[in-house]
Amino acid sequence: MRGGKKDKYPRPKVIFIDVDGTLIVKGKVNLPVVNWIKKQSAKGFEIIVWSSRGKEYVDKAVKKAEISHLVATISKPGYIVDDMRLSWLGYVAVIHPSQIKIE
Repeated sequence: MRGGKKDKYPRPKVIFIDVDGTLIVKGKVNLPVVNWIKKQSAKGFEIIVWSSRGKEYVDKAVKKAEISHLVATISKPGYIVDDMRLSWLGYVAVIHPSQIKIE
């Protein structure tokens, strides 16, 4: 992965993964995403799974996907306090689950 916005800062080796429609799709574990998580974890990435539904919901999803030992879990934030407002998103690469390929 390349660095962030204009390579001003290197992109941190941290990946945030959503639950609904990403880790869990229509009630089933998304195996390509689970396998990708395992691969990224092995490469030294910190994996954080989150959801707007809260941490308890995330914990259940992670347990269902059998990846509790690889990830940290949190709720998506309700508020973000940052002097950059939303411009910090320019330093983030957003990956749609359909883009995840396991080689």
